[in-house]
Amino acid sequence: MSSVLITGANRGLGLEFTRQYLKDGWEVHAFCRQPDKAVELSAMVADSPGNIQLREMDIGNKEQIEAAAKELKGLPLDLLINNAGIADGYGRGVYEMKEDPDIQNYDFAYWEEMMRINTLAPAKVVSAFLGNIRAGKQKKIANLSSGLGSITNLAWAGKYGYCASKAGLNMVSKGLSEWLKSEQIIVISLSPGWTKTDMGGPKATNSVEESVSGMRRVITGLNLADSGRFWNFDGEELPW
Repeated sequence: MSSVLITGANRGLGLEFTRQYLKDGWEVHAFCRQPDKAVELSAMVADSPGNIQLREMDIGNKEQIEAAAKELKGLPLDLLINNAGIADGYGRGVYEMKEDPDIQNYDFAYWEEMMRINTLAPAKVVSAFLGNIRAGKQKKIANLSSGLGSITNLAWAGKYGYCASKAGLNMVSKGLSEWLKSEQIIVISLSPGWTKTDMGGPKATNSVEESVSGMRRVITGLNLADSGRFWNFDGEELPW
């Protein structure tokens, strides 16, 4: 049985990744900050006993990452999906195209938090579970980035913190891919596209089901030559 670890599994993309991999017979290790409040995940556990493990892990909490890694020590993992993150998303002006591009008015404290959660935390998660990936058969790591992390494609001002945090995550993916290439471990950045989630808002173009199905096709088709590259959910390679 193939196995996957998913962070931020309680809602949105993470929940849909969990649902789809579970349906396809994978062993799923679903992590979120508050398992006791994850109603839909708990229902999946009840419906598929033994195939899904629901555990607590706030990726912004170093001690919780270490505790989770200790629980899974020695367990092979085929795939790690670094999904959890935060954004200055819908309701903060971003997707309504109403955010203030004046950097003098930017919320620098929130920018700092986005760098901590979106860039540093996923790197810590990879570090904690790298031994599990080394022991797995597929040896794949997918870091969920964003099209807004593409320096080439960005065409307007604003979103400084979120864009910077995802561009930073892309650099982490690239660096890891070079380091781990000799071990046949595949590391990519993966964009879900503009998706109807709490972050993306109701005007987004993709459903959660479409986005996750597309990303799973990309992940399934990966080989070592694809490592260290930036992929869109539809299979298109994105520029850095």
